[in-house]
Amino acid sequence: MKLRPRIVLAMTAIAIAAVAVTISMARPGCTSVSGADELVITGHLLDKGTAKTFCYRDEAGKNLRFVLARGADGKVRSVMDACEQCYRYHKGFNYRDGYLICRQCGNRYKVDDILRGQASCVPVALPSREENGQIIVRTADLRKNGYLF
Repeated sequence: MKLRPRIVLAMTAIAIAAVAVTISMARPGCTSVSGADELVITGHLLDKGTAKTFCYRDEAGKNLRFVLARGADGKVRSVMDACEQCYRYHKGFNYRDGYLICRQCGNRYKVDDILRGQASCVPVALPSREENGQIIVRTADLRKNGYLF
């Protein structure tokens, strides 16, 4: 009879662990943006050393995700929310404590180094520019990388 409480406790612990893993592997939320030829995003949304995920829905209805990150030097870096190898799993990146983390393989990239990659996990670069406090991304560049999603 004493075995039952232990089994219930063990099953509860396994269930809690499963929920925690599922939550940690869920896709990050994203801020929806829209535009015809260019997306204009307010630059003050990004402090130095931070990253934020954005979504653009193309004409076919596909949700194209990308990450904007501001390095310690104040420059904006932009990548698709996918890497060249792990994109097949459609998990993208998570941002935590100054690092962009691949949700598939776990590789970690400092915001200043997100374009370097590690082994076969290389974030897909996305051209962008910053003008007068606005970050500009061309929708054609997003659509060109639509195969990632």
